Amino acid sequence: MDPYDFAAAKLPSDTRAAIAGLWEHFAAHADGVDRCFSSGMKDMTTDPTEVMAALGAVSPDLMWEFGPSDRGHALFITPEWRDELRPLARAVLNAAPDLPRWRFHEVRPPTEPDLIADHFAARYQAPLSLSKAKARMAEEGRIDLAVTGAGTREEIVDRASVMTSMLLGEEIERDWLGFIDAETAERPGLLGRLRGAVPAELDMAGFLANLRAEIARATDRMPERPYAARPLDTREITLFSAKEPNPDHSRPDLISLAAPNPTYGNAVFSRARFSSRCHSRHGEWFLYLRIARSPAAPFDDVEDRYALEEELHDILSQGGLGGSVAGSHGTGNVYLDIATTDVGEAVARLERWLTGKPFAADTTLHFLDTGLTGSAVPLAAGTSKPN
Repeated sequence: MDPYDFAAAKLPSDTRAAIAGLWEHFAAHADGVDRCFSSGMKDMTTDPTEVMAALGAVSPDLMWEFGPSDRGHALFITPEWRDELRPLARAVLNAAPDLPRWRFHEVRPPTEPDLIADHFAARYQAPLSLSKAKARMAEEGRIDLAVTGAGTREEIVDRASVMTSMLLGEEIERDWLGFIDAETAERPGLLGRLRGAVPAELDMAGFLANLRAEIARATDRMPERPYAARPLDTREITLFSAKEPNPDHSRPDLISLAAPNPTYGNAVFSRARFSSRCHSRHGEWFLYLRIARSPAAPFDDVEDRYALEEELHDILSQGGLGGSVAGSHGTGNVYLDIATTDVGEAVARLERWLTGKPFAADTTLHFLDTGLTGSAVPLAAGTSKPN
């Protein structure tokens, strides 16, 4: 179970009921939508747009799009860049029926490079108007872009985001795309305007190769072994220190962080979007426990935190489930970062581990991945179970 499945399972019952209603409605009209597309839109007895209006009862902000599949047709229901809706889109996908002529997805697939400009213009009713794009690996592990094009910086950033999503597919774009630095192309002079000069066309295939090369370079920097197989007593540690607490950070009281991987440490300290896929080649997901410092558990000595890191590593590494990743101190809390390949099983082990601990009632579990950072999961007395 990944973090999005875990969050999807905890959505309220009225949301799950709305999702069930959506799929009941779609299944009742699926054959009609099939006939519509199979006839080349000549049989409009069933209007696909009217059928998909039912998605509004789940969320008016989820987007939908039809396409082909090996079964016949595909339906993509995606939050696009509304990261906070990713658990909802996952819940919709997980509840989808098995229909003989259909495949269902929560992400759009890649588009062939030579079709990007035309598909962009068709979808957004505007030209792509980008002339240069260069990808480079950032110190936080993601892939940053430097892009030049026509229009305002905001417009260039938006178009570059869409272009990258089309080239890589939504899933890989979500995992890897970082900061976009946009530069407005200089306007052509009078002679150029009279001759109808336009920005040079971007080499899409070359840019895609550049993206893939930088992703490969970032992957090469990831730890060779999963954290379950990395003993704590032999790891090298990089110490990160904050000049002062940052109220806008997910750990606003953070003072210091000890991490064996500099890329991971930089990602935690930065305010960039986080993706576990940028830090593990072994299918690991990254989470952290926040433990409140109190008279009963002051954690005045960093060795007290180290002892908990070792305990966590022992219980998580059994069977290769995961392990300790990093530890940090804040003015009011300590934080223990972990990696796991199964969030549900990790939560169950954490709950058992916390039983009887003096700080159990004030301990919460937090996700690092984008779209999940706004919620905390209490771990005491089985409160993390889906309702």
